[in-house]
Amino acid sequence: MSRTYLALPDAFDDAECDRIIALADAVPGEPGPLYTGAGRRVDRALRDVCSSLVDRETAPWLFARLDALFGAGAEAFGLAVGPLSEPVQVLRYDEGGHFQVWHSDAGGDTGERRLISMSVELSAASAYEGGALEVIPDLAGRPRTLGRGGVHLFPSRALHRVVPVTRGTRWALVAWTGMTQG
Repeated sequence: MSRTYLALPDAFDDAECDRIIALADAVPGEPGPLYTGAGRRVDRALRDVCSSLVDRETAPWLFARLDALFGAGAEAFGLAVGPLSEPVQVLRYDEGGHFQVWHSDAGGDTGERRLISMSVELSAASAYEGGALEVIPDLAGRPRTLGRGGVHLFPSRALHRVVPVTRGTRWALVAWTGMTQG
């Protein structure tokens, strides 16, 4: 795998970004920090974000689009992947929100099944400050690089984080895909 990052600007238009945010708002219950597999709350000093899960049955149009975008990533990275098999997360980072810890999306808690990670920018750049997604080595220490509706794709083993939002609210969608089934 020679390539370590792929940016797809304008993958979603403003209306689609609004529609994705509305999906998160419609999820029953209050969004909150993610829980570990053992049901323990994630330490807000490490990760402070509201998360809503959206599944394929709720938004088939969205999953079809994400599957196609993952196809572009698979081609760029030289990987064979299948369609999304997990719900996607729609994240709301309010002022102070972050995922400060450098982390990978592949590993023990996911059974090594994730190969490609995706982050979709759902907020306009003017809606917040800070909150940049940093991916080693390509986006570490750099400001936001994509506009609203842009997609970042990177290998799930890549270390990444989201720095604190200093003003406003940042919305993002994150998803992962991996090996084909069968």
